[in-house]
Amino acid sequence: MKKAALILTVFSALHLSAQKKKSDILKSTNIKEIENFLRVAHPDDPRRSVLKPKLISLRNSTWMKAGKTSFASLKPVVTEIPRSVVQQKHNAEAEEFRKLLDENSGNHQKKTVKLLNQLFNNDVSNKEAILLLQNNSDCNMIVRIQGEYYYNLAVPAHGENSVVIKKGDYQLSSNVCDARYSSTKNIAKNMLVILNNPVVQLQSYAQGRNGASN
Repeated sequence: MKKAALILTVFSALHLSAQKKKSDILKSTNIKEIENFLRVAHPDDPRRSVLKPKLISLRNSTWMKAGKTSFASLKPVVTEIPRSVVQQKHNAEAEEFRKLLDENSGNHQKKTVKLLNQLFNNDVSNKEAILLLQNNSDCNMIVRIQGEYYYNLAVPAHGENSVVIKKGDYQLSSNVCDARYSSTKNIAKNMLVILNNPVVQLQSYAQGRNGASN
């Protein structure tokens, strides 16, 4: 009887320990620990959708700290997006967003090396630049960068992502919380672009109220 009670106690302790580890992983800021969890987690585990964007944000923060002196001098391009531009009922990009995150995660080491090399490259003849996109909105987004070359970049909500691109003129476009963003940028050096939540245009709102009252 005592032996059975001991086995039950040990089993309960192991079960509680496993449950604690499951809850702790969502709070973890350890890149290696999150990578190991994602490597073995079931594809349908709901924590994957939380941890993948978090992992990318942590990785980007790591190399950003390494190169914070270079980026500290950048004047960010902050964009306010009118809510009234485009409204869409469904976000058809969710699956593409997940695939892009998976690709980014798989190529992390190669990408980090390229970013750091570019960050500390002082050669005036250098034909590449870093485009860093910071997403301050409440929605995941895919930023499409189109010019002589074409790039698709998944940027998590309240996170950031970056890409090394050939210098030149590019059209940046995205759906930000169902509002359309489009802007032309001349990328001749490292650039930081910040996208905020869409805002309601007060003038349009006032006109709507006036029209309704007539």
